[in-house]
Amino acid sequence: MRDFGNASYNQFDHAAVATRRGTVLGKVLGLLTFSFLFTALGVLVGSSIGPGDFLLSIVGTFGCLIALSFLRERSPINLILLYAFSTFEGLLIAPLLDGYIAQGMGALVLNAAVATAGVTFLGAAYGYTTKRDISGIGGILFVGLLGVIIASVVGLFLQLPGLYLIISAVCVVLFTGFIVYDFNRMANLRGATEGQAIMLAVSVYLDMFNIFISLLNIMGFMSGGSGGSSRRGGGLF
Repeated sequence: MRDFGNASYNQFDHAAVATRRGTVLGKVLGLLTFSFLFTALGVLVGSSIGPGDFLLSIVGTFGCLIALSFLRERSPINLILLYAFSTFEGLLIAPLLDGYIAQGMGALVLNAAVATAGVTFLGAAYGYTTKRDISGIGGILFVGLLGVIIASVVGLFLQLPGLYLIISAVCVVLFTGFIVYDFNRMANLRGATEGQAIMLAVSVYLDMFNIFISLLNIMGFMSGGSGGSSRRGGGLF
């Protein structure tokens, strides 16, 4: 005889898990949306300040990340730190974006942003929906990240445009892998505290930020404009 009671319980359990997963995803996407709004604000402020904001943005970015690692569960300071971090990131890239716009390459910046959104969507969709166990790629991605950081440091001394182009291309692939990995982590969570959701948002933010800077470098190089460096590995941390 079929066990309808057990079947009903299993259906309820699967529905509850799906709801919790959706809640985590919703939290992270909501935090990301506001984070990028604060980044846009930082870009506007940075454009008015000029290159003098570089040291301030570097210190502010790292300071917020370090403080957030200790205070992730302390509300509302955790949200203040997240949005302050996002604002400092905007300050950090403002001179770079101003440089492209000054060269009449504003459309290239927009193209890089659209391409970043497309890559993120595809990577996130795969990572969140795949049934495969991809937890093992975390170690591979970390090793790749260390390699990119070392190559970036070497590039600071060699100043070879071709090397920056290669690093940027590797960064696009590497951080797309991080997007897949981070969204897969979200899919496998049965729930998340506010602090966990914030740290996931930071991870995805950094992934997208690096992809954007790397694509901008590549497009700028191919268009004959300014090259550059990327971040959590290619240049901007």
